Amino acid sequence: MSQATPSSPRILALVPAYNEAGRVGGVVAAVRARLPVLVVDDGSADGTARLAEDAGATVLRQQPNQGKGAALRAGFRWALDAGYDAVITLDADGQHDPAEIPAFIDAFTAQNADLVIGERTFRQMPFPRNLSNTIGRWLFSWALGQPVRDNQSGYRLLSRRMMEATLSSREGGFEFEVEMIVTCVQRGYRLAGVPIRTIYEGEKSHIKPIPQTVHFMRVVWATRQAMRRARQREGRRARWLPLLLLPLIGVIGAALVLARDDAWNDDGEALSLYPTPAAVTFIPPTPLPSALPPTLPPPDEVIGAPLPDITLTTLDGETIRLRDLAGQTVVLNFWATWCVPCQREMPLLQQLQDERADVRVITITDPHLGQTERAISEFLARYKLSLTVALAEENGPLFRLFEVVQIPTTVFVDPEGIVRFRHLGELTEDDLNATLSQLAAG
Repeated sequence: MSQATPSSPRILALVPAYNEAGRVGGVVAAVRARLPVLVVDDGSADGTARLAEDAGATVLRQQPNQGKGAALRAGFRWALDAGYDAVITLDADGQHDPAEIPAFIDAFTAQNADLVIGERTFRQMPFPRNLSNTIGRWLFSWALGQPVRDNQSGYRLLSRRMMEATLSSREGGFEFEVEMIVTCVQRGYRLAGVPIRTIYEGEKSHIKPIPQTVHFMRVVWATRQAMRRARQREGRRARWLPLLLLPLIGVIGAALVLARDDAWNDDGEALSLYPTPAAVTFIPPTPLPSALPPTLPPPDEVIGAPLPDITLTTLDGETIRLRDLAGQTVVLNFWATWCVPCQREMPLLQQLQDERADVRVITITDPHLGQTERAISEFLARYKLSLTVALAEENGPLFRLFEVVQIPTTVFVDPEGIVRFRHLGELTEDDLNATLSQLAAG
């Protein structure tokens, strides 16, 4: 596997997957010869996640199925937290040749590109995909105001700032990948393309022609409107192409299958107006259940309430009953091995555990959240940590009780067993000292 040097960028291969047990292992094995691989399992009902892990990939499990756009954004968040400079996205069905990865990296480094799109040769596609993709390319290029050779290819490279720019999107399927191009152009980022093989193996398409045609036409129209507004803000006159051809092209396009073959099913619901508004909440890679079990209080009633009588299993196979920790200040820290802020705050938690006999630190992590128990053990050894590590599923009671929608999250419980504070994000020494002082003051 190629490794980054001090002068070369750190690049991750990102593979969103949905029910691809038959092919994902081979894809991961081929890609790992060139880059580290993260697979986002988008609610698969087969062995996709297990086989991807067996092939050597890190796996994020996203439940339930939420669409390719959500899967890609989950992977982008992971890559950003892990400090990668760029990601290369490939499909899990084998339609992208890993041998072409160097071409994307060359475009990224030589052209300083923020978005590099793999451009297929449409004449090599079966009919009617070749015609529908050609029409889609013409329409989208017209709407964007500049030529784009392949707006629906999922084989792409995104820079770090390009990943960050997409996190506010709420698009689900191919619309997210189209919106990505608009975002790149509107922000003045550099857009580039590299030629790639056009691979089809006679598989049956899962898309719904009529709804996706309607969606695509709305995306085209909204893109045109957005770009026109941008030009008007800059004081430039929009350049219009003849509109008389648009109805004819729309009629032809409605009869054809627009968009490439995608493994994510379209639910047929109407598309929201585009571009989408900025996000107002953080959505974790694996969203938490929307409702709490009746035995647990709602989140706004947790602070000031007794810690529930919950038993945890540690990495070493021992059990910890939280109610048995009464008499000590308890610090519950939710973390993951790949979380960079978690890595930075771990020495501080270790120091707290070593220096304060009246404080018990318990770190809690999900062994299925893009990591394995072996990776957790290696992490502890690498950073020389002797902290207690409890294993809990992200849909378990503690994650839901404290609404752990980002990591790290740290919860402080006083010696009487009452939950007092919930800290979101990385702990600093000042944060920790201030919180412990307040606990000591009652």
